[in-house]
Amino acid sequence: MAASPAEAATNNNQAAFNYFVAKGLTQRQAAGVVGNLIQESGNPINPYANQPNGPGMGIAQWSEGGRWDRDYRDNMRWYAGLSGRSVYNLTAQLDFIWYELTTFSGYGLSSLRATTTVDAATTVFMQKFERCGTCATAQRISYAKTVLSQYGSGGTGDTGTETNLPVLKQGSSGAAVKTLQYLLRSTGRSVTVDGSFGPATYSAVRSFQSSRGLTVDGIVGNNTWYALLPVLRQGSSGEAVKALQHELRGAGYSVAIDGSFGPATYSAVRSYQSAQRLTVDGVVGNNTWGSLID
Repeated sequence: MAASPAEAATNNNQAAFNYFVAKGLTQRQAAGVVGNLIQESGNPINPYANQPNGPGMGIAQWSEGGRWDRDYRDNMRWYAGLSGRSVYNLTAQLDFIWYELTTFSGYGLSSLRATTTVDAATTVFMQKFERCGTCATAQRISYAKTVLSQYGSGGTGDTGTETNLPVLKQGSSGAAVKTLQYLLRSTGRSVTVDGSFGPATYSAVRSFQSSRGLTVDGIVGNNTWYALLPVLRQGSSGEAVKALQHELRGAGYSVAIDGSFGPATYSAVRSYQSAQRLTVDGVVGNNTWGSLID
């Protein structure tokens, strides 16, 4: 690959990982994407990468004469030009990946969202988005697992213990529904936190699913949960923190449901993680959420 100028800094991998998590992918799914990008463009990922004697360009190695500069409404040069950015801008290339995933079903976003392991996420993105010739699957997965271990948080690594989240639908009730309602409120949807999955909650779930490109069925399974669940840490605030505090109270911890992730909530999270043999870091990611929500 070509030598990378200053933009291909050592934090490019983390920037890409954080980008895809912010888009609603789980940390395992985001790591699978970045593992592929490392295999394609180098480590750290390099938006200037140019395949020697080949067509590949950029972090995903889009082909010259195709998705790099020619395909109708599906090429990097056209897409960057819409916003006046350089075709070699890292964020522009990340945005283009997301544009392709959310615009063209064949690139596999729904399949990616359905994965629950790093291995599966890496393989799906490799097969449906990269469509490589010589794929080096094991190396892509190795890169992805390294990314997850370096940048993942809250007990989300593959060595953690993860509990399946409950499936909620219209007519469900109880503590998990309250948690869902707090999380829906954190996305700006107006629902009452009453523990009853009625028409208003159903409508809010469908609205959220549509906004994230999920199956719009009003049923809250793992994909919808993982799109809703944020990574929380000391200093976080808002309705999602209330959801966490509600779950901690249900687990027997005396914390106020005030939406502020302060010292008392931090201490309760660490105590819970220790009791459940999760990574004790005070950060609430998918494994901690999955263990808390029943």
